[in-house]
Amino acid sequence: MKRWIAILLAVVTLFSLAACTRHPQQPEIEPPVEESAAPETPAPTEEPIPTETPAPTEAPAPTETPAPTEAPVPTETPAAAASVSPLMWKVTDADGHTLYLFGTIHVGDERNDAVLARISPVLESCDALAVEFDTVAYQEDTQRAMDDLTQYVLTDGSTVSDYMPEELYQRASDLLQEAGLYPMLFSRYNLAMWSQLIDSAMLMQYTTLDAEKSMDGLLIRRAYEKEIPVLDVESSAFQMDLLNSFDNELYLILIESSLDSADSYGEDLSSMYELWLSGDREAFWALLAGEEAEEEAAGDYTEDQIALIEDYNRKLLDERNLGMRDRALEYLASGDTVFFAVGAAHMANDAGLVKLLADAGCTVEPFAY
Repeated sequence: MKRWIAILLAVVTLFSLAACTRHPQQPEIEPPVEESAAPETPAPTEEPIPTETPAPTEAPAPTETPAPTEAPVPTETPAAAASVSPLMWKVTDADGHTLYLFGTIHVGDERNDAVLARISPVLESCDALAVEFDTVAYQEDTQRAMDDLTQYVLTDGSTVSDYMPEELYQRASDLLQEAGLYPMLFSRYNLAMWSQLIDSAMLMQYTTLDAEKSMDGLLIRRAYEKEIPVLDVESSAFQMDLLNSFDNELYLILIESSLDSADSYGEDLSSMYELWLSGDREAFWALLAGEEAEEEAAGDYTEDQIALIEDYNRKLLDERNLGMRDRALEYLASGDTVFFAVGAAHMANDAGLVKLLADAGCTVEPFAY
């Protein structure tokens, strides 16, 4: 499993941890006195906000996606932005209502500023921005962050090392210490949180890309500047609950696969980022399809482990795509023009939003910058 693919998903909790843990001062977690007393947990910076994901509905028969059409851009974009053109689509329903569909990435460098400059005219022509959740508002809501994180704290007196093979725990804790992410009280977090902490540490140690340059955060800040309402497609509570809902064996697989990818992590992630910037749909979607095929082959895993991985992928991607589709259809039905920006992996291939919205009877046109 190539865990860097998660950077394309809408689970921004994984990478908002990296931004908050770069700051040296960490709030302490007090050991619980009894199981019902949840210890204090550190407050993250960029993380999701709760809203129920709508139940999946059956999609009508597919409709063909027309060839690309030129969509007008209201103002000129700077020359520096001309070389970046991540994939975007214009979606129109049967009543002529419009929505713009944009696949984000949860890390980046200064080129994400150029992307923002390029797409801002479209954003500013819309009535609202829809993201998986408003991470900027979340940063200021310490209580919500603490409530979301409390479920990850072990309250029975155990520590995370009780649930990990000794060698794997040593490798994981070494990486966290190298990345400056390991106050000893983090040992009271469960395996689900350690899986996320390891991903944050991998990002910090093996790449020059930055979670603080996430496309989502840049879009939200621009919306605030222009007084454009920000809507939540999902929520922090939804995402945190989901990430904490799997079997411990799955988290051990995720942690080990992340650690095993250290030699290629930076190169793989950089290649994926370049591909995202280029807007090469066929190559980008083939990358994601190739990852799925690799996981299906998964020769190093037992049948039970493969089942856990498939369940994880289905819940993080396919099932959430259905909820996101329904939310997009709600926005279209409202008559407002919404800029709908979620993780780029949610757009791709047969289970992605582009096809799901076309199957729901919408006209989906690739957007020409």
